[in-house]
Amino acid sequence: MNGDVSRKNVRRLVSAGTIWCVVGAIGFSTALAQEDGSLFGRARRGGSRNPAPQMSEDDYIRQILQEEETAPPAGKIPVEGEPGAPEPPGAAPAAPAAEEPKAEEAAAPPAPWGLTDLFDDDAGGNWFKENQWKFGGNIDQSFTFNFQSPRDRFNGPVTWTDRSNDYQLNQLWWFAERATDTSKKDFDLGGRFDIFFGTNSRFDTETGLEDNNINGGQAFYGIAIPQFYIEAAYKKLKVKMGHFISPVGYFTVDMTQNFFNTLPYTFQYGEPFTHTGVLATYTPNDNWAFAAGTVRGWDNFDSSGVGTSNMAAIASATRTWKDKSSLYFFMIWSNEPNGFGTNVSSRYLQTIVYSKPLTEKLNYVLQSDLGVQENTNNAVGGGTSRWYGVNQYLYYVQNDKWTWGFNFEWFRDEEGFRVGGFLPIPPATPANSATRGLPTNRVGYVGNFFQWTMGPKWQFHKNMFLRPNLRFDLFNGVSTTGLKPYSDGNKNYQSILGTDLVILF
Repeated sequence: MNGDVSRKNVRRLVSAGTIWCVVGAIGFSTALAQEDGSLFGRARRGGSRNPAPQMSEDDYIRQILQEEETAPPAGKIPVEGEPGAPEPPGAAPAAPAAEEPKAEEAAAPPAPWGLTDLFDDDAGGNWFKENQWKFGGNIDQSFTFNFQSPRDRFNGPVTWTDRSNDYQLNQLWWFAERATDTSKKDFDLGGRFDIFFGTNSRFDTETGLEDNNINGGQAFYGIAIPQFYIEAAYKKLKVKMGHFISPVGYFTVDMTQNFFNTLPYTFQYGEPFTHTGVLATYTPNDNWAFAAGTVRGWDNFDSSGVGTSNMAAIASATRTWKDKSSLYFFMIWSNEPNGFGTNVSSRYLQTIVYSKPLTEKLNYVLQSDLGVQENTNNAVGGGTSRWYGVNQYLYYVQNDKWTWGFNFEWFRDEEGFRVGGFLPIPPATPANSATRGLPTNRVGYVGNFFQWTMGPKWQFHKNMFLRPNLRFDLFNGVSTTGLKPYSDGNKNYQSILGTDLVILF
């Protein structure tokens, strides 16, 4: 730490641990006192929502929670909230249409209220639901306390929840979709449109779309359009055409779909956020799913961006077992900006995600990333740049209201090419300014980044939840600019305590 750790800093770290322990104690005591109630969260990934005969509400809730934390990562197989979500492996076959449910069978607990419910008529019908339409959204707002209290009000290279000791309206999200369904007919047509306003829009801007046409020179708040596509489905094949969120990795752009509201370095600096192009998904059975397509590389919308004249290849494969364990592989090979002005070079990225339920309430997820790009203007004098790392997650489902999570990450930026300076800076901006993110001189970190994040997700209402979490960041390496990653460039570590309130609609 080069002498950075003082008594004062130790006291701050101890205080952080004490605060988290208090939050945990309150959470456990509250949960024990609560009776059965609303469901834990919206299931962000695939899974049957029809309880087996004679299944109690408690058993049904546990089934939903287990599916949520162990299913394949969002976007790997079409999921709930995306057109054409398949039934999960091992799910009981649907009952014939003419068969009426038995009176004694347990009914599913109510789903979170959504905008589509506004169109229910007096007779209980809804034209949009009957025709596979769905409208909804969410509000995610956060506050992140940094124990080091940096003067520049940034949490170093920690993005999305990047502002220290400050309130952020991260996203006000709205979507409309018509999901494809080939269970009753061979062919169907659908699509989806997503748009949001908030501070997260700065990180989800595509070249040729929001950066030039929508947000201009806005500092912190703006609009992003992460998805608008159509999807054609024929039997077990689905083809998505347009602009869509990348199916890479375990985390995704919509922060309400992740367990923590703070993000790993792997997602922030190692992976693309969106693609524009064509992606075909084929699901031959309950155990396998395959996808392949061609896109305009990383976060590019049209031909105005550097490297967008070269189309990129993407592909993925998912293997799912009866116990809900899954293994997912994703790759993208593209030509991307290499730091030498308007030049591009070959870039390859792969992600592997493995998830497994250890017990009825304990679930484990492992993710590894590897990225390589040739001929880059990196911090060690140029040449090939590499970034790679490992993410591990452990989830404990206490009950339908409380789930506890722990994340440990190691991310290595081997040539100092990826981490830092995470937002575009307008021309002629002084190097020590931070109009939209870190200053332009906060780059060139050659070495290892570590982070530990822990905390609960408290689903206190079927449409609302809180995610308090304590996070420690540590950098072990060399800064080629002389500025360290955290605390105004003065420290190699930081501790932050954050939380957000999510409202689903």
